[in-house]
Amino acid sequence: MNEFFNRDEISVRELLAPNTKALQMYQYLAGSPKVQSYLKTANRMAVSRLGYTDHGQVHAEVATWNALKAFDILDETFQPNIVAEEIGDTDDARLVVLASTYLHDIGMVVHRTEHPQASLSLAIPILESKLVEIYDDPAKATDILSFIAHGIYAHDDDTQCLTFEAGITKIGDGCDLTRGRTIIPFQKGKVDIHSVSAMAIRDIILDKGEKPLRLTVVMDNPAGVFQVQAVLEKKISTSGLQDHIEIEVMVNGNRLVLTQVKRLFRVQIEDPSEPIGVKEK
Repeated sequence: MNEFFNRDEISVRELLAPNTKALQMYQYLAGSPKVQSYLKTANRMAVSRLGYTDHGQVHAEVATWNALKAFDILDETFQPNIVAEEIGDTDDARLVVLASTYLHDIGMVVHRTEHPQASLSLAIPILESKLVEIYDDPAKATDILSFIAHGIYAHDDDTQCLTFEAGITKIGDGCDLTRGRTIIPFQKGKVDIHSVSAMAIRDIILDKGEKPLRLTVVMDNPAGVFQVQAVLEKKISTSGLQDHIEIEVMVNGNRLVLTQVKRLFRVQIEDPSEPIGVKEK
């Protein structure tokens, strides 16, 4: 295994079949100067001005890659809402997940506060012209746009996802927790429980489990449990998919019981003498 997960090597293109609508949408977004400029500027706001983690081009790629991986695993058990509601097929559902995940943070160009709403306002004009080009039926294009809009809006931690597709977008976003996402703020001196915890996480592996999606969080030390609890579990809790996801924690090759680790970690951070520098198929 590499020393740590390299976020810069992730490529959504590898997960997309040729001659699909999802691929058309990805090529459009990845090649759009406006979209890429929004992502670059969003990252300037997040990292340079606020000292937050990456919210730019690499995050868009990694979150979308995670979301499509989760989609492929859960699609074997569940029907996307687009399919269940007889609006489209699995390719349409993948397009929705891809677009909503890729664009979910562009509203950071405005502000962190209420950025899901800002992302929605900026994304709709970008998407409308392409969806009309992909879909011959304007009504279907509008239906697809409404699914993407819900996915963007509902990626916020406290907003309940009401579609399978939106839940997958939220999972993809939440799984971008590895140290590469926070390394720049950390190196600039942002040393708090959030950055220390994120720096402890080396990889998050999405694969099949009993529930049926298993998320294996690989850490160098138990500090990473804070990030799992504060970010990943919170997003899962409002994804609508929480009963179908299991989390495993590996610390230096040893599997730990997450509830026990969190109990131990909670004691450590509460002790001031120990400061821490849908429908089934």
